[in-house]
Amino acid sequence: MSNIIHSSSRKISWHTNAGRFLVPVALSLAVAGFATMPQTAVAQDATYSADEVSRHFKQLKTRSLKPTGTTRALCIGTRDECDQNDAREGSGQIAVTPEASGSADNQSANALTPDPETKAIGEGFNLLVSFEYASARLSPTARANLREFAKGIGDPDLSGTAFVIEGHTDGIGSVSYNQRLSEDRAQAVTEYLVSLGIGRNRLKTVGYGKTRPKVADINDPTNRRVESKMVLE
Repeated sequence: MSNIIHSSSRKISWHTNAGRFLVPVALSLAVAGFATMPQTAVAQDATYSADEVSRHFKQLKTRSLKPTGTTRALCIGTRDECDQNDAREGSGQIAVTPEASGSADNQSANALTPDPETKAIGEGFNLLVSFEYASARLSPTARANLREFAKGIGDPDLSGTAFVIEGHTDGIGSVSYNQRLSEDRAQAVTEYLVSLGIGRNRLKTVGYGKTRPKVADINDPTNRRVESKMVLE
């Protein structure tokens, strides 16, 4: 069964039961001596590869394992040698000083801050999922992209990693309509990924409606999107 958490303008569902759906497979037949249709006319090409997906999340996973805060190094010598700003008379002192290569600015730039509610890392992967107008029906291109995405997160190095599937809309329409549409679209992506063999317990679905636009113009089509973000364990 699903546990559903309501929070103002968003709804999150964490699925635990496995499900299977039949996936249509497009077959391309080539006969020697006869002209054949281009491959792109039979099966849609994906916009990105499984390798790009796995590389993106593995890099984030590596960064998430790094300690936060300023790194420090030992300076062994006199106080004058170790700390020019706090020179004192005396000899044989040990001071702990910030390491130049691990400045606070660099650490802040590389810090991964998870969402307080979903625990998802902010740097998401845009699934480039397109839908039929005002519906949650996946287009052929969307299915092609999701097949690559499923292969990517199927990488053995990501086998224990969970992901948040986020649905977003543009600003056209009412708040309630867009909220429901974003939930339906995120759910459609989750169900298709499950049908491809991704464990339902690895996927958390959330709809944000039009509350988190990607670009400033809320009505820009760019804001109609589904993103996946890695859950920081």
